[in-house]
Amino acid sequence: MARAQTDLDSPELRALEQDLQRYQQLLEARSNELNAIEAALGDTAAALQQRIRERDAVSEELAQKRREREQIVGQIAALEVERTETEERIALLEDRISDLKVRVQELLVSLYKQRGGRSAAGLAATESFHEMRVRNHYLGLLSEQDADVLRELDGVLTSLGEERERLAQQLTQLGAAEAELAQAEAELQSTQARLAQVIDELNATQAGQMAQQQALLEEQSQIERTVGNVSTQLDREIARLREEERRAREAAEQFAQERERQLELQRQADLARARADALSTPVAANPSGLIRPFDDASLISRFGEGNNSYLAIRAPISNSAVRAVQNGQVAGVTYLGANLGYMLVLKHDDGLTTIYVNLRQPLVELYENVSQGTVVGYLGGGTLTRNDTLHFYAQRAGSGSQAFIDPAPLLGW
Repeated sequence: MARAQTDLDSPELRALEQDLQRYQQLLEARSNELNAIEAALGDTAAALQQRIRERDAVSEELAQKRREREQIVGQIAALEVERTETEERIALLEDRISDLKVRVQELLVSLYKQRGGRSAAGLAATESFHEMRVRNHYLGLLSEQDADVLRELDGVLTSLGEERERLAQQLTQLGAAEAELAQAEAELQSTQARLAQVIDELNATQAGQMAQQQALLEEQSQIERTVGNVSTQLDREIARLREEERRAREAAEQFAQERERQLELQRQADLARARADALSTPVAANPSGLIRPFDDASLISRFGEGNNSYLAIRAPISNSAVRAVQNGQVAGVTYLGANLGYMLVLKHDDGLTTIYVNLRQPLVELYENVSQGTVVGYLGGGTLTRNDTLHFYAQRAGSGSQAFIDPAPLLGW
């Protein structure tokens, strides 16, 4: 299906052709490097591939440990909130008991002065609230209002006991969660050490380094294929919505005699059309141009280095927030596995697509429109990439062709 995009004049067409040519050269160089690695590894390839699989298995285990740790941290945070709320309720109940204590003391003095006698003296001689509460036969000496004070005291004391019991349970749960977190931290560190050991062993030999480069290049090719699949899936979703609109309008015509049914079908058709139009119409670009995905970004690896088609961009802090570089629409959210974490694909105006890799689970939903500067996720989703590093791709489409291009000029590098 044809996608809305800006018509290309001659300079833009020549630029796109140059991008396509450069990308094809990169793919050819990557293919040659992979063939050279395969030939160089020879008989050792199978053993090294097994080591790469071991590395990836430990990487996946590490990612799972991180998820478990995050769950425990979230559980502890929730328990801390519950504990604080319980302590606040206990404090309020204790304040209420203090107020009631004053009222009961005033009640006893008044009762002694007004009625006297042994019964009043016996009631006044009680040494605790509990003792007073069990002497039910004295309640007949009290007015209904005075009895309400004692009943309220009884209810508050019961509530206080329940809250204190709840607090004790929460403290027990909190202690258990903190112990679980300590164990999870230890397991996480152990798994990180195992992964580092496997990587160090691979890096210790030239063959191991070549095997890792081979795996990296194959991952690059997989990412590029995945981005292509995202575009295909988006076109299929648009086609599905167009077909849904067509069927609804045909059904509306068949129910012409049933006015309410016809209106509902027309409403469904209009809704499908609006969704399809939203997906097929590019979000207008911000005229100020693209921004960098985070402040104080530094470029550490350029497009084409090592036959890679991305920029490696370092953030000033670990797990930094990542922003949309331009107004766009979320065209894809894909988990690439433990090594690389999540990939987010944004479609922009003029056939531009930007791709963000090494994210934790993104904060935006598929097909959602996002504005420039919107935080779309956080770094640190992969285990083999530093948690302060973003792999940033750009793709340009036009004249029926798509090419991964150098994003550096777009970001001012």
